[in-house]
This record gives sequence, C-alpha cells and structure tokens, in this order.
Amino acid sequence: MKRTIIRVLCLAIFAIVAIIGPAIAGNAGSAPPASGKDKKSSKKNQPAADPLTALTHMRQGSVLMQQARYEQAIEAFKQADQIAPNNATVHNMLGLCSLRLGIFDDALTSFDRALGIIPGFTDARNNRGVTYLAMGQYHLAEVDFIAVLGDSTYPHRKQVYFNLGLTYFQRDQLGAAEDSFRKAIVLPNPVVEAYIKLAGIAQRRGRLETAEDLLMEAQLNFPERLDLSFELGKLLMIMGREDDARPYLERVVADAPSSDSAKIARSLLGTG
Repeated sequence: MKRTIIRVLCLAIFAIVAIIGPAIAGNAGSAPPASGKDKKSSKKNQPAADPLTALTHMRQGSVLMQQARYEQAIEAFKQADQIAPNNATVHNMLGLCSLRLGIFDDALTSFDRALGIIPGFTDARNNRGVTYLAMGQYHLAEVDFIAVLGDSTYPHRKQVYFNLGLTYFQRDQLGAAEDSFRKAIVLPNPVVEAYIKLAGIAQRRGRLETAEDLLMEAQLNFPERLDLSFELGKLLMIMGREDDARPYLERVVADAPSSDSAKIARSLLGTG
C-alpha cells in the first residue's frame, strides 16, 4: 500500500513557488505569509545571505526531485537552508525527499520544522499526514488530514479525502472510510484509487452490483487505467459472468503480459 499512498498523496510535490526568506509560499501557494513580527525576528537572527544563490539551490533541488535523484536533491536543499535559514518550503521539500526514500523519521523532522516556522503551512501538514500513514500511525495521520481539510482553499482536497479514507480503511472503520472515499470521487477530477477502494468495500458487504457500477464509472473516467480492467474482470468472474469478464482480463494479458495481474488474469481465463 505504501506505493499507492506516496503516489496519490504527493501529487503536487514539484509545483514549487519559492520565496527565499522567512516569508515563504508552499506548493501551489498554500502557505500563508509570515507575520510582521516573525519577519523582524527572523531578520535579526539570520546571517547575511544571498537570496539568489539560495533560490538557485532550491531550483536545482526541484529538478533533481523530478528526476527521482532524491539524495542529491537533499544536498541541494540543505545548501539552500545554510544560505537562507528558516525557509519552511526548504524543510517541506527536504521532508518530501526523505518520504520518497522511505526515511520516515527524517521526513517527520523536516515537516515538523516547516510547521514550526509557519504553523499554517497546509502542504507540510498534509505531507506529515502522508508520512504518518506510511508508518501505520493512522490516528496521527487522521488528525493531520482533518486539519488540512479545514483549509477551504487547499487545492488538493480530494486527495486528502482519499488519504483520510485510508486511515479509516486500515482500521476497518468501513463506514467512515466509505464517506471519505465518496468525497474523493466527486467530479471533476476524481481520485481513481478511491473508486477501487469503494468497490472493494461494496464487495465485502455483498453489494456486487454496486461494486460493478463503481468500477464501470471509474473506467468511463479513466479508460487508460489497466488496473480498472483487472478489478472489473475479477469481479465479473466472481459474479459468474465469465463472458463479460473475458475482454477485461484479456486486455490485461495483452497490455501487461509480464505483470502479476496478467498471471492472475491468465489463471482466471484458464490459459496460464
């Protein structure tokens, strides 16, 4: 599940709007500006810094992140922090690199530092929730995600609802999970993984037709997603509709013949 969590929950990690110094903006501009008092305090305690050099290191770090070169990105962001300390965006990006590397303790430390500088930094709080979720600390993740949803301007609310749903799902609180997942599939731009989770919940409750409807709707919105064909094919097999299931499973075998899903699909089709 860790791969799904990180993929879905950090969709905006490369959209950086960086303002060097104590007043910063987070991903998609979600962090509020620092107060005048904070500005004076930060300026008094900071050494002389070259904002352009720090910004160059931040941009280098961003490029390295896009290339999945997370260790090198960390070094670039650390250099930016040495030149211009107390920049919450730098600590947020350091946390994201550590999260991608699976170094969760370092990720938490970085997100805590970002929130210590700007408590209202919604991206950092969401990313800390993602880290807690990956660590299996579901209650702490829930607390962070609920706080994030309190920011009505946050642009990634559907992903947050999905994250929140995962915290309930992992604790077998299916009713609360279903409520959150349904908020994640509201058009436009639904979260595809939420459809799959909802279909799984419906199937566990014996509501196979509801599960089918959810997967059909998902496939209409995401026709390129092979995992939807796989899930739909398996479900139709369970429902005893082998002829209906066959084209979905055959598509999985044809498009990803070496995958684990294709192996299962061939077994269901009786061809492997």
